[in-house]
Amino acid sequence: MIVIGSGVSGQTVAAACAEAGKRVAVIDQDPFGGTCARCGCDPKKVLVAAAEAVTRTEALIGVGIEGVSAISWSDLIERKRSFTDPVPQGITDWLTDAGVELLSGRAEVTGDVEVTVGARTLAAADLVIATGARPRTLDVVGEHLLTSSAQFMELDQLPQRIVLVGGGYISFEFADLAARAGADVTIIHRSAHVLSGFDAFLTQILVDRYRVLGIRVLTDLELEGITQGSNALLLATSAGELTADLAVHGAGRVANVRGMGLELLGIEVSDHGVNVDASLRSTGHPHVWAVGDAAALGLPLTPVGVRQGSIAAANILGGAMSFDGAVTPTVAFTDPPLAAVGMSAEEALADPARFEVLEHDTGTWFTQQRLAMTHGGARIVIDRESDRILGAHLLGVNVDELINVFALAIRMGATRAAVKEGLWSYPTATSDINYLL
Repeated sequence: MIVIGSGVSGQTVAAACAEAGKRVAVIDQDPFGGTCARCGCDPKKVLVAAAEAVTRTEALIGVGIEGVSAISWSDLIERKRSFTDPVPQGITDWLTDAGVELLSGRAEVTGDVEVTVGARTLAAADLVIATGARPRTLDVVGEHLLTSSAQFMELDQLPQRIVLVGGGYISFEFADLAARAGADVTIIHRSAHVLSGFDAFLTQILVDRYRVLGIRVLTDLELEGITQGSNALLLATSAGELTADLAVHGAGRVANVRGMGLELLGIEVSDHGVNVDASLRSTGHPHVWAVGDAAALGLPLTPVGVRQGSIAAANILGGAMSFDGAVTPTVAFTDPPLAAVGMSAEEALADPARFEVLEHDTGTWFTQQRLAMTHGGARIVIDRESDRILGAHLLGVNVDELINVFALAIRMGATRAAVKEGLWSYPTATSDINYLL
């Protein structure tokens, strides 16, 4: 078996198949370990921890806290590197111990389940595409002047004026971090609804919160081009010119599946990834599989990639497992966090006879107020006939953990009445569940 890509999904399928006795090769043109642990979820959370600490202390200044906390950017980046620098060697050791052969270089499909990397060509019974995602191409002049999210997390010094292009989770997470570190921050987004995929009622509350923090959020604004001025970047937009010391790409990511020759095998690819069935087998070739962000199935999230890697491995080894991502919680680690799982409120509101939407402004609730936080909200979707909980959309302190309780309730088919019978430790964010229902 050949696996192209060494992120969490590729690691999972490779190790499982190697331990089951298959001869496995993993190819990657980047350092081994993929995005999540090296330059994605994990380092981002390390950085965001500093912003959270500053948020907590600043909110309580004058009501119990004296003095001002501040982020030391260079020290923070060094701490982040203490997590990320060991990753490639750690993954290399783990996969090698599992019996996997590791090859560095660019992989190209050159025949039927045949891949060339450098001067070597390998043939295999099965090929697994686990190449992850890359920043979306924006097709604007000067696009090369944009800084990627990975590059942002490697900056030794933080520039003063930062523009984040696109209103996705990368922009909103980095905007708060940069602002807490003392930068002047602007987010520009081409439509009115930022953070697509999250609830519009809640994202508007979040935008209001960011504006209170001094972060400019400019919507319905199209980026038209970027040029390098004498001492700054000049961003041409549909509403005029913006000046920045740094412009960060936060306008979304697409599956990194083009340019490796998959079309030679009759494989259909798109920005969403390789078309696969529920077994993770490609619809174009019986011995080509795709997992994680490279598969056009499920949300592009780390737990999805791990689960898909496990399922693909089981099926390659003769099993018959299927992936079902219908109940997948997702979180933006914004200030405060934003979370979602299950049916959207918009879908439910379109059929009010069948579904009930419980809507709350939780900004004045004790969970928020004890930390002097002022913005929060929730929308919960209930099936009127069965009383089952079908969706949860949350904004506020600790909702990044609370959303998992709702995900479990939805997955288990729990009713509102059954969940409300539970006794929760109090006062905690989890104890808000009874009030939310």
